[in-house]
Amino acid sequence: MKEAPAIGFHYRASSALAVLTVAVVVLAIVALSLVGGPGWLHGLLLLAMVAYGGWSLVSLLRPAVKSVLWRADGGAELTLQAYASDPHDEVQGAIASARVLGPLIVLTLRWPPRERMTLWLLPDNLDRDTRRRLRMRLGGSSATGLASGTADNH
Repeated sequence: MKEAPAIGFHYRASSALAVLTVAVVVLAIVALSLVGGPGWLHGLLLLAMVAYGGWSLVSLLRPAVKSVLWRADGGAELTLQAYASDPHDEVQGAIASARVLGPLIVLTLRWPPRERMTLWLLPDNLDRDTRRRLRMRLGGSSATGLASGTADNH
């Protein structure tokens, strides 16, 4: 069987996913206001919702990974942002898991020592040709083939 070609792309945050994240946080706040209970508990839960929503939004808008090259052998070369925890600009990693849910492609990346990131690929943050090639490669790969590479898979 012929090897799959390498696929490379620059990752940018999805504005649609950011809007959906804000909408979910707003809906959670509305739901909290409709539930009875002590005021201190409402305040604590409101603070937790806003903090978690803010953290989620920041992690979506400032991803640690700048670009991905998924090699033919299954490994991945990741270029990290300057603010990422790894001091190196490029690291060897692996695509630990992948899911295709309609227009959404979700890739979980891992790289040493124990770093991990989930990429949410929607039509607004990845071009059509790259999405098509990713879907084709994911359709032909096995679950064990995804975890190959030099990343720590524990």
